[in-house]
Amino acid sequence: MRILHLTDTHLYGDDDSRHYGRIDTTAALNGLLARFTALRDIDAVVLTGDASEDATAGSYQKLHAILDPFAEQLGAQLAVVMGNHDVSAHYAEVRCMGARGTTVQDHVLDLPGGGRIVVLDLNVPGAGYGHLEAEQIQWLRDVLATPAAGDRGTVLAIHHPPLVAATAMLQSLDLDELEVLAGVLEDTDVRIVLAGHYHHEMTSRIGAVPVHVAPGITNVVDPITAGEREGSLALSGASIIELAGTADPAHDAAPRVFTSVFPNAGDPLADPTVPVYDFGPAEIRAIQEHAGR
Repeated sequence: MRILHLTDTHLYGDDDSRHYGRIDTTAALNGLLARFTALRDIDAVVLTGDASEDATAGSYQKLHAILDPFAEQLGAQLAVVMGNHDVSAHYAEVRCMGARGTTVQDHVLDLPGGGRIVVLDLNVPGAGYGHLEAEQIQWLRDVLATPAAGDRGTVLAIHHPPLVAATAMLQSLDLDELEVLAGVLEDTDVRIVLAGHYHHEMTSRIGAVPVHVAPGITNVVDPITAGEREGSLALSGASIIELAGTADPAHDAAPRVFTSVFPNAGDPLADPTVPVYDFGPAEIRAIQEHAGR
């Protein structure tokens, strides 16, 4: 199984809106995808949330006007996850209801070559952190009780990584119920968890299951040099995930993950050295109080 992992497009319905007053998020997405037209053997394109910034019907229509033909050109299936900036009910109006018969966007996407993508919607309305509802946990248990068709297993796609974030601000916006999720995934055919939200690449595990966080498309956070501040740069990135089938000698090896980051095609300054934002302690506290726990 070969997956193109995208995340955090933050599209607007209004073509004139700019992310942090600077980034044309539509141009950022189109510019990144233009680099990938020669990709081959992609089974799925997975967007792990924050598809929209303003959660309008227009932003979701725009997203699919871009990603549907792109995935079709690659011969790939498309899976879209809801993030904390998305509104699941608005997305459902544009696309479809979730698998559990509600606007919550939980889905199972079976791939033609075997294997599947399981999508979980972890949104808490009005908040930046993620939460697993009891009904969702049971639904996921029921889905994973039967392995995916074929020999390629299951990929779980969520927005909030099931990890502890690298920065204080992001830690206040993390996913809860990590131990519960780890228990649900134990002894299942889930091969990897794909996530976004952090806007920077990160790789770890939940229990024995690998986790990969792809860099953002609208900007890329610097988790290393920011210190007590929180900053991002005008960059865009994506990852390729490769999972071997059971007939392959590499099946028991860790997933192969490749990540690339490029200058942001939606940046009018065309200068990645100028931060998109640079939050000090007071701004970070305000975000934590507004959207965190």
